[in-house]
Amino acid sequence: MTADSLSFDRLVGALEDLVSQERAQLAGEDLAGLRHTQSRAEPIVQELVRLGETAATPATRARLEALLIQRQQSQATLRARVASLREALRQNEANQRRAARIVPAYAGHGGGDAARRLSARS
Repeated sequence: MTADSLSFDRLVGALEDLVSQERAQLAGEDLAGLRHTQSRAEPIVQELVRLGETAATPATRARLEALLIQRQQSQATLRARVASLREALRQNEANQRRAARIVPAYAGHGGGDAARRLSARS
């Protein structure tokens, strides 16, 4: 095994660890940690690309393919979570608009105090 192949193998191992951390952070909704882990993985991926095809053995190619599948699953999970959060935000905004429309009806029966109690913000 060449020096480049050994480096490639070690880098794939490091990337496997980071992808594992990423999956755990995604499951725990640790988005700040997830972003940090992804930034740590970036230079490893760049070095793997630099070393290129010639340094990859069939075994490391298989490991990389497994990592790619895991990353694609993580990305799909993250996209679904983002869509869910966007829908929750849309619902919250709709509720705030509804509350803003009914506050004037109560404002005459207690002044600004009713508006403050009906506000979505404290």
